[in-house]
Amino acid sequence: MPRWLKVSVLSILLLANAAVVGAWWLMDSADTAFRENAQSLEEVVPELDARPAGPTEPMYFLLIGSDSREGVDAKQFGDFKGARGDVVMVARVDPDQGKAQILSIPRDTWVPIEGHGEGKINAAYAYGGPALMVKTVRDLIGVPIHHYVEVDFAGFQALVDEIGGVEMDFENPARDPKSKLDVPAGTVVLDGYQALAYARSRYYQELRDGQWVSVDATDIGRTQRQQALVLAILKRLKRPATLAETGDIVASIAQHMTVDAALAESSLTQLAFSLREIGPSDIETATLPTVGATRGGASIQVLEQPAAAAVLEAFRTGSSLDADGGEAIVSVDVLNANGIAGNAGRWASRLRELGYTVNRVDNADEREDTTVVVVGDDRVVAGEVLVDALGFGAVEVGEVPEGVDAVVLLGADAGDPVS
Repeated sequence: MPRWLKVSVLSILLLANAAVVGAWWLMDSADTAFRENAQSLEEVVPELDARPAGPTEPMYFLLIGSDSREGVDAKQFGDFKGARGDVVMVARVDPDQGKAQILSIPRDTWVPIEGHGEGKINAAYAYGGPALMVKTVRDLIGVPIHHYVEVDFAGFQALVDEIGGVEMDFENPARDPKSKLDVPAGTVVLDGYQALAYARSRYYQELRDGQWVSVDATDIGRTQRQQALVLAILKRLKRPATLAETGDIVASIAQHMTVDAALAESSLTQLAFSLREIGPSDIETATLPTVGATRGGASIQVLEQPAAAAVLEAFRTGSSLDADGGEAIVSVDVLNANGIAGNAGRWASRLRELGYTVNRVDNADEREDTTVVVVGDDRVVAGEVLVDALGFGAVEVGEVPEGVDAVVLLGADAGDPVS
């Protein structure tokens, strides 16, 4: 081998090894900074599900943005005492497939909260802290929760400032008098203060034709802005200049983070390495579909069906979150397939209470051990919603009579309904 080629090969190998050692040192420093600064939470661990052993199974992270005002300008967000789950997101990470999904849950979503009846989902945090929040979210979306991560206002602001701000595009000048957001049109690099104002905006306005008009000034619009910010932050974190400052960035924000003890004790380096192929373009975002309603005079959000069921089913399976919910179920036949006298009539009454139209109540030709909801292939998601309403049973694609959307064959698992 010529001398010049030997020197070139050796130089390349030395540089490659130096890069590997340097990258590992950076990640190791991040590990140390994380352990030394993040608050480790022991009490939430018993509520978490066991982490998958291999890369073929997805991991689910519950991400909470706490509205704790500690460490931020009280003039910007007020001096509310304590903390609530202001931002609720669940991240599904599929390392084996090199992709991730983030599902936002509007904080005013009306859900059952164990021990407290029904309430807004962020109230679970106030009632029982992270552990009750984990249980409430898991019960709602039907996936395991492997890790818990919480960042407060100050932590979010510190993260954005530490990485030199985040770049966002604004078609028009935008503002929010409440959160103090105030940006011009065009590409703007938001600092921590303005990024936090953008993330929390619920009275978002744009200047159009000389007039300030409200645009997506709702809980749903707010979650969409939060998702856009998350992707912008991830894009910024991928910059080589930012990677070189990994330890400092982690140290800066970790002091405002609370994570489950299992995550705190695990290797951040190993986790980051397993997720190295996932970039902003590999992350799909969605917001759980809801519609506005009132309870006791308070504004809330209730699940919009069948769209919510379609999104949840896609999230559980890793399918596209843009999946169509399909046709709804309005009219049903209720057939007794368990031999219990009056069972079909009682369940027919219950389904009417839930808003379904009952077309026919009768006995089935055969007995069934398990309740079956028979639907056409365009109503599978709506069938799952009906099964959820019953509290038991399974969906089966098949033929249904003309003018009917589904046939409910009540099996031996159908006891008397509880109103």
